[in-house]
Amino acid sequence: MHELGLTRNIVSIVAEHAGRRRVRRVRLAIGPFACVEPRALSFCFGLAAEGTVLAGASLEFLEAEGDAFLIKDYELEEVA
Repeated sequence: MHELGLTRNIVSIVAEHAGRRRVRRVRLAIGPFACVEPRALSFCFGLAAEGTVLAGASLEFLEAEGDAFLIKDYELEEVA
């Protein structure tokens, strides 16, 4: 299941950019020919995010063209 490796990379990239701020949501753009199963990504995301600033964040999917697979954006919690 390559989705676990992909999900670990997503968590690592977003966590690096988020710094110490908690992440609320991550949106991925996935094309029909990306050879990625969104359900498998969703399952792996919860496991990969445990103990990170992404713990509890939602994972959303956007339709893309071709074989596109990218982190579209992410939402951070507001600083109090």
